[in-house]
Amino acid sequence: MRVAIDNLEYLNKIKDKEVIYVFDDNTTLQELVDTGLHCIHKDYIEDVDINLTDYAIPCIKKCSIDDDLNIEEKEYRFAIIVPNCNNDHGEYNGKTFLGNCIESILNQTYKNFYLIFVDDMSTDSSIKTVKSYKDDRIHIIQNRRKRYNGGSRNVGIEYALDNLKIDYFCFIDSDDWWKDNTVLDTINRKLHNHDMMILGSEMIFEDGTTVPQYNKYSSYEDVFFCLNNVWCTAWSRVVRKDKIVYFEESTLMEDRVWSYKLADNIDYNNITHLNKICYVWNRLNTTNSVSVVRGGIWDASAYCHIGHQLMLLDNLKHEEMRNKLQRRINECKNKVNMGEYQQY
Repeated sequence: MRVAIDNLEYLNKIKDKEVIYVFDDNTTLQELVDTGLHCIHKDYIEDVDINLTDYAIPCIKKCSIDDDLNIEEKEYRFAIIVPNCNNDHGEYNGKTFLGNCIESILNQTYKNFYLIFVDDMSTDSSIKTVKSYKDDRIHIIQNRRKRYNGGSRNVGIEYALDNLKIDYFCFIDSDDWWKDNTVLDTINRKLHNHDMMILGSEMIFEDGTTVPQYNKYSSYEDVFFCLNNVWCTAWSRVVRKDKIVYFEESTLMEDRVWSYKLADNIDYNNITHLNKICYVWNRLNTTNSVSVVRGGIWDASAYCHIGHQLMLLDNLKHEEMRNKLQRRINECKNKVNMGEYQQY
């Protein structure tokens, strides 16, 4: 739905005809522009104070400014996938990183979700900790071989598609957590059946400082490449189940090519972003985060990342991105050869 609002010049003419027009999502942007109205995107309906129009244009519901819109809200079903390996350590608010993660999900005011916990060969107390939460929504899967984050998420995706009735996927890393207990409720109310929603986040550091990350985009290229404005991480995205794609495995650099494949599989005009800090990206974890800890597998992952991009290049649906992806591959090759390659 969309809300159309009159230009202020009409205010004095129609004070006795205050109405709201709520439009079907199938209404094109050009159709709204042609009416001469100032149009507010559906994500900002709650921020609208005065809605005035005197145009006779097709709408779902026409009502007084004081009437209840009575807009039907859907209750989407979420699969929240948490990959984990040895993150039952650290301390934040009196709990381990894993404890904060799990409780931030279970304490959500919106209850229509499954928590799919995929453990990747942990040797610490992770499994015991998760099992201590007696909640039927928790599904625990233990990998029988090392899958890393990408493979573990794939295990969770396949499990959800095969066994659960869901509408959307969310992802949380096991050393991170959601900002507050209203995150999932806000996501649900703002989704409106989009292919993908991009979430705001904040980074938290050892000295207690936080840095907000509001994910904005101005073009399909921004969404595709995630270079400057949009993080490519899985946890920054809520994805409709029919648009989900699988992650690369046996690598520490699984997110970026996944985000490329996802962008190649969605309708750019059916993406939304939530201008709210939903996710806390934990930079306190200096012992177990692949973004901090480097080693031989990190170097190997850089070469894998180039290979995965080359494979995607041969299967692109959006041909307009081909030359840009090729340039990105060339940049990656140069950085690897100079020993300067980083995923982000």
